[in-house]
Amino acid sequence: MGIDVKEFPEVHSVSYRFLSKTYHGVGVINQNNGIEFVGQDLTDSPMTLNSSGVTFLPMEKEHRSDKLCMFADMMDYLAYQTLQKNGFVRVPSDCDFMIMSDVRNFIHISVEGDDYDMVYLYFPNDVMGCTITKTLKDRYGKHAIECNPLYKGYNNLLQFVKAIEITTNSK
Repeated sequence: MGIDVKEFPEVHSVSYRFLSKTYHGVGVINQNNGIEFVGQDLTDSPMTLNSSGVTFLPMEKEHRSDKLCMFADMMDYLAYQTLQKNGFVRVPSDCDFMIMSDVRNFIHISVEGDDYDMVYLYFPNDVMGCTITKTLKDRYGKHAIECNPLYKGYNNLLQFVKAIEITTNSK
């Protein structure tokens, strides 16, 4: 997944040092001023530096959209942005974004979606993701759109995007 940090003002280049080793990658700042970090090779699971929290990324600074896309982690958010940029698959545009980052943040994201006309749910196709999707679908009713059928057969949106890129690049 080729992510150019300059294309996404909310995504920052991040370096941190742990046990005498320096790690480089990208991150977004969450609502508790922690950083949701992904290593530059995008192979490791995302991790939180400092305080865990929900990450809210509005489409516009002073204006809320009427649509919200929710993700389990930053990797799926970046995968969504790749789909949006490359046009491989049509995904909703003009949305605010929310990244849960940790299942302990579920209550926070469930309340946030109440203020939107449409909530697009991009959670993994595993037990946790399906449970969260069903719970939010029950809460939001007709305002919730399950997006995980888009990447059926893949654990999450990131794996789906990687498969598309492999197929596209091998042609």
